[in-house]
Amino acid sequence: MKVDNLHIILHNMSRNPEDWRLDEFHAKHKSGVQIWIGNGVFGFHIEKPEYQELNLIEKFRLLQQIKLLKNNINSTA
Repeated sequence: MKVDNLHIILHNMSRNPEDWRLDEFHAKHKSGVQIWIGNGVFGFHIEKPEYQELNLIEKFRLLQQIKLLKNNINSTA
């Protein structure tokens, strides 16, 4: 189930980047999903709706998607 959560989040980031907001410490979805992105890739974890640690591969997959999300947000701003 937890791997599915991340898969859904990554898919949503790629398909609906306008639904996400990034700051220095968090990636936040309009639905309330909140991901800690402070402290670099090794600190990544899902905070809301339910705390979830990520394994190293999941953290790097999330890092790749965060970079794409940042690029997408910067190109539309």
